[in-house]
Amino acid sequence: MITKSPLRLGAATAVAAAALAAAPTGTATADQPRERRTTTITFEVPDCDGCTLQLQNGRWDDDAPWGVRVWESQEKQVRDDVVRFTVPTHRTEGLSVLVRAPWEGHTGYVTTVAMRYAKKQAGDAVGLREAKHTRNASACWAGTDADSLTFPITVEKVRVDGVQERVPGSIAYATTTQEWIDPMRAAWHGVLGSQDANICGERPA
Repeated sequence: MITKSPLRLGAATAVAAAALAAAPTGTATADQPRERRTTTITFEVPDCDGCTLQLQNGRWDDDAPWGVRVWESQEKQVRDDVVRFTVPTHRTEGLSVLVRAPWEGHTGYVTTVAMRYAKKQAGDAVGLREAKHTRNASACWAGTDADSLTFPITVEKVRVDGVQERVPGSIAYATTTQEWIDPMRAAWHGVLGSQDANICGERPA
């Protein structure tokens, strides 16, 4: 369920990082440290021109203020069903994707792409009907070592409970289930929303 209070960001066991279920369009540069490489991700987002996407990486880090380190990209607008980001490769582990659609009302949260719905495994196709009947999802991608890849996302207009009334909102999910990182958390009829940074992976002991 999407609440109007800050989301609970509990720690959970991280799943080992892996590539997208669909074959990437490039391969990693073997002779360069991962921390110095970049990955170009082409998000395919049909019928969502005017939507903006923003990437976020939130990780537990005892050396950071409040024990959390958050990296965010600039927002980019979908044009001709496509938007492209080039990001540090190591940031793809635990990456979340935030979506803002032009039709959305005052929801009180930012729509977040579900990388994996409960009971789905990496490589499973996801349809709108089954997505809307799901109550739990992960916002955290396990990441990739590829230099470039294409990442299809489905974004559909739905009605949601807003701050004061029912308003237009969005459901967003990876069209093909991705390798993910915990936590799995509540999704209202498949809608995953964020009010705070998504913190992915296991909190250091």
